[in-house]
Amino acid sequence: MEKQKILIVDDSEMNRDLLIDILEDQYDIVETDNGAEAVALLSQQRTDFSLLLLDIMMPEMDGFEVLAYINKYHWNNTFAVIMISADDSPVNIKRAYDLGAFDYISRPFDSTIVQRRISNTMFLYARQQRLEKIIAEQFHEQEKNNKLMISILSHIVEFRNGESGLHILHVNTITKYLLKQLVRRTDQYPLSKADISLISTASALHDIGKISISDAILNKPGRLTEEEFEVMKTHSMVGANMLLDLPIEQQEVPLVKVASEICRWHHERYDGNGYPDGLKGEEIPIAAQVVALADVYDALTSERCYKKAYSHEVAMKMILEGQCGAFNPTLLLCLQEIADTLQSELMDNSSGQETKNIYDRLFSYEKYTFLSRKQRHLQLLYIDSLTSVYNRRYYDEHFQSTDDIQAMVVIDVDNFKHINDNYGHDIGDIVLQSIAQTVLSCVRKTDAVIRYGGDEFVIIFFSIPADIFEKKLERIRYSIDSLIIDDHPELHMSVSIGGAYGIGTTKKLFKVTDNMMYQSKNTKNQVSICFLKENEDSTDNI
Repeated sequence: MEKQKILIVDDSEMNRDLLIDILEDQYDIVETDNGAEAVALLSQQRTDFSLLLLDIMMPEMDGFEVLAYINKYHWNNTFAVIMISADDSPVNIKRAYDLGAFDYISRPFDSTIVQRRISNTMFLYARQQRLEKIIAEQFHEQEKNNKLMISILSHIVEFRNGESGLHILHVNTITKYLLKQLVRRTDQYPLSKADISLISTASALHDIGKISISDAILNKPGRLTEEEFEVMKTHSMVGANMLLDLPIEQQEVPLVKVASEICRWHHERYDGNGYPDGLKGEEIPIAAQVVALADVYDALTSERCYKKAYSHEVAMKMILEGQCGAFNPTLLLCLQEIADTLQSELMDNSSGQETKNIYDRLFSYEKYTFLSRKQRHLQLLYIDSLTSVYNRRYYDEHFQSTDDIQAMVVIDVDNFKHINDNYGHDIGDIVLQSIAQTVLSCVRKTDAVIRYGGDEFVIIFFSIPADIFEKKLERIRYSIDSLIIDDHPELHMSVSIGGAYGIGTTKKLFKVTDNMMYQSKNTKNQVSICFLKENEDSTDNI
């Protein structure tokens, strides 16, 4: 059986030797003589260690500084820390525990006490980690079910309303972008990543009250009469009341509270001329303000039974000129700042082209019908079961002989082994699913996203301008960098991206792209692009 590994950090060689004599028969020992060296070692190999024995008084970085660093970056999620010191004052002991230490051992060392306390620490720490994993899995399952039910309910509304099934997705996306930009622009709304995720999820229920509106009004192809509009306006109150009629313990759930606010007030306007309550300014919860703006933008740029879609430019002009009511001036600035993103992400004008999108190419079907047997077979044959993007087989059969690819991208997940080792393969799977869906949300319908293998993805682009290509890769990198896993908000995800731009064969572009990806991995969370000259061999650009 492989020994557990312990890192001893102490500037005294004598103290290190004493501990090694006590522990080396039971454990694999690594030693360093200062805090800075320990941090450097842990930054690369922290998953290898089960325990850190950390002295307080050391040069360069003392033990408390090392412990604070470990706590800041959640490294103590992977190993336990025991402080060792001749100073056993209550102040020092309290500070050590406050910074995340598991135990405190005073010098001079008693071999029996050291062995017993280390074995107990490892046992209790392992048990704690197992319990936390079980709780996290249960929480994740609950959250997954919540989101599934929200998705079902929101699609029921769209089924009745005859709207595009993309409306919910678009409102979610716009809401997320607006909130992130809002946090960057001002500290007036101190929203965490978890808050942004919560509001974005809750936005899916903004029109749930429309389920109470008759089809004759809901899907009327022309302008509503005054009486019909008054009926339509009731959907905001109906939606809020549906959520407020839940059992009291469910009403207190943050998702339900935020969703009810959004339902009730997403038609309020900043000048007080909205409905149903005529709220004004900051009386309107920020979640409802953001969803209101997202809803209006997507309504303008989408085709409905009663109107054609407006262009992005026209929609922006109408909103900024106040033709759709008054909005928070700061939010309008945020909308302008993310305008290019919205235009490229949501207003894809190439829908008439042959699509290689996973849903549009293989499984496009008329609304409300089921997949055919042939489509189900294609799904099993060409779709990765975990991430729901194309699989390697699809890549090999459809792209290996292609010679008109405009651009190609290879994406590799940074530190994925660390994620699997420290959070478990279940969380690793969730990370891959989250990244795959994020990539899908950042590309066009005409682009193909492929899980090439393990934690590596490939994107194939056709007919894309160079500047848009660059923006999309940066958007992918940024979006993944901003991702949060609901039950593990401390888990940070990033990717290394390599791109090759220039028409060529699959083999040629992949060779260049793969090399660019490895360039990015030198620093991680980077995008590296090689722009190929016409008729230029790929090796000239590596």
